[in-house]
Amino acid sequence: MLQYDADKLLVSIHIPKCGGTSFTTCLKSFFSDRLFLHYPDDPEGPPRKTTARHQACVHGHFYHHQWAIGALDYYPDATQFITMLRDPMEMVLSGYYFRRRLGDLGHVGIHQYLEETLQNPKIFNYLGLPFDLWGSSEEHIQQWLERRFLWIGLTERFAESLQLLALKLGQPTPNIPFENTSPREGELADLAQYRQQFRLRFHREFALYDYASRRLEWELEQS
Repeated sequence: MLQYDADKLLVSIHIPKCGGTSFTTCLKSFFSDRLFLHYPDDPEGPPRKTTARHQACVHGHFYHHQWAIGALDYYPDATQFITMLRDPMEMVLSGYYFRRRLGDLGHVGIHQYLEETLQNPKIFNYLGLPFDLWGSSEEHIQQWLERRFLWIGLTERFAESLQLLALKLGQPTPNIPFENTSPREGELADLAQYRQQFRLRFHREFALYDYASRRLEWELEQS
């Protein structure tokens, strides 16, 4: 597995609805003023690139908008990345309840939302990854991950994942915040019927998640 090099920039990919708000707080604890946030804002233009390298981390969304703002567009020489993943269906559910909390879904129920999601060719949350999840072979992707990803955490195992990252960085484990969570009470629908459909429709996303699960389990056993 990749070893952390404090003299090289660490690039953290924030995939939406994977506990990113809480994880950002943890990164601030690790890197303090050496953490540089990369969050595009249309009125302000593309994010500023950092020239910092030593003990520095850049973290944020690397996709969307009208500019070339992918991680490798900004930092083509980057060789160490981290990210947090989540079960793809749980990611979609989190997105639904987040949008319902904001009030921008109208009367769309959870079943309708899942049915509409299943009509999509891919789960677009993954667009910020520094490789093509849908256009490359699974073997090629896993080799890329082994060479360049220092750490891949799982939202479902947030505490264990964070302890492993702290160990890799040579830092104490910070207190774990839970921020930007959306309650799910009020609609206790049985959604098990959708899980197999999601695995079939979004098999590349699940293959990535399954790889990350196996890798995390192995690394925890070795630590």
